[in-house]
Amino acid sequence: MTINPNFSAIPAEVLSEIREGAKTEWPDDSEMQDYYIDEEAGGYLAVQSIEYGAALPVQTNILAEAMEFHDTWESRAGFVQEEVEAYSELQTLPPDDIPSDAFDGFVKSAAAENDWYSLQLDEVKRAIDGYRYIQRTREKVEPIRDLLVRMEDIIGQECYNANIQNYSSWGEWDGEGRSFRYPVTYIRKGEEEKRRARTADLEHEELVTGHYKFGANELSIYRALLKVVDMLEAEYGFQRPKLDREAGTND
Repeated sequence: MTINPNFSAIPAEVLSEIREGAKTEWPDDSEMQDYYIDEEAGGYLAVQSIEYGAALPVQTNILAEAMEFHDTWESRAGFVQEEVEAYSELQTLPPDDIPSDAFDGFVKSAAAENDWYSLQLDEVKRAIDGYRYIQRTREKVEPIRDLLVRMEDIIGQECYNANIQNYSSWGEWDGEGRSFRYPVTYIRKGEEEKRRARTADLEHEELVTGHYKFGANELSIYRALLKVVDMLEAEYGFQRPKLDREAGTND
């Protein structure tokens, strides 16, 4: 912030408002009043000196938001600068690994949810991170998906409860204990979904959310199996099958 602001460059009504604010904020402390005035005068001048560049078409909107939601010129200056930088970044071309139509969708969705460009930028960055996570997950899971599903099925079938009381259809006691297939809980579109077998309709990134629930505890079975495959590959020479993109099958 400017240390010794040029008070002559500040409109009289603005300077008067700043001085009144200093008296209200620090009624019995002249030293703090002077400090407040210097800070606020510097903030006003900072707002006036901001270069809008690509954000020039939305300058009026940014200033209006600053005046509505911030009480001091110091905070307005920080807000305006952040909004200008965020808007400019939103106008840049998408990263090389993000399709332009997907990026445009992120930007439009963020604009529909948030009025401030800084919040829109944060939303777009989260969307980009999410897109990249999905792509990485799909590339990692797709070649070994069948292997993961088969390994989970073997583990899930090995559950046993010794406390289950078994009776025949005639009502005769058949003994204690029973094996059963433990259900897997997946996250689909933000909702939990419990299954015991069917996985073909799950996206790769949905499949890896599969976990066993034990009361308040969870075991992320598919993520654990991915780590097992990584360990086998790194330490025991396991070779992941290569996906034939043209045929859509594993070699």
